[in-house]
Amino acid sequence: MHVSSEEIAEMKEKSDEFMIMRKNLHIYFDDFLGKGVSSTVYKGLLLGTAPLHEQQQTRNTEKFVDCAVAVKVANRVGHIEVEELFKEINAMKLIEYHENVACLLGWAFHRESLCLALEIANKDLLAYVTEFRETLQGIIPYENFISILRQIIEDFGLCSSCDQTFIYQSTLTKKLPIKWLALESLIERIFSEKSDIWSFGVLMYEVFSFGQIPYDPMNNDELLVFLQANGRLERPDNMTDELYEVMYSCWYKDVEKRPNFAQLQEKFDQF
Repeated sequence: MHVSSEEIAEMKEKSDEFMIMRKNLHIYFDDFLGKGVSSTVYKGLLLGTAPLHEQQQTRNTEKFVDCAVAVKVANRVGHIEVEELFKEINAMKLIEYHENVACLLGWAFHRESLCLALEIANKDLLAYVTEFRETLQGIIPYENFISILRQIIEDFGLCSSCDQTFIYQSTLTKKLPIKWLALESLIERIFSEKSDIWSFGVLMYEVFSFGQIPYDPMNNDELLVFLQANGRLERPDNMTDELYEVMYSCWYKDVEKRPNFAQLQEKFDQF
């Protein structure tokens, strides 16, 4: 199912300042970077000045002119997919430029498919931490790990539409990363800052286990039973007991007992 020309015009009005003229975005479909359930990423070339730089005009963004980009192309363009992609566009516009985030440079249409032009990252966090699997214990950069996690906390923002209590419920059609979801999200599809805290705890596990897959080799049904029985991820060998206490606190069944991001930031400041 494709969107109509009228709907395309309406979408352009929503984010005109970040729209790239189709002739200025070349997509190399033979240079495949990755694929997910809803989109595929290819290498591309942006001609001219990226909308991000036109909007911000900073030293950090002046490099985004006639540059290589990662182009995220929707696998299917129906009403739901378009809505989700524009939520992503608007969320990334709020983040603007950040040295530790692959920023949104702009968006365009290609053959009626919506696509996002993103900064090409030299390395993602998963690739960075997996490099240390063969590293001797004494030279693992713990301070770097803490610094990265702290920056994620500082820059964290809710990228979903919430009510005034900052709690929202996902639709059944939305595909979700099961192993990173809080128990209440798995059972009731309820999301809040505290469910994001749970996901951050899983990220901590990934970092200090050097990119191990959480809950491996459980399937989704086994995971739900495990969590309902108060099972939780074990402390990675490379994590201190003090850090594990912080990580474990992200997974309390009672959401009120979990820390919020302000409290987590205080703890990471102490580390």
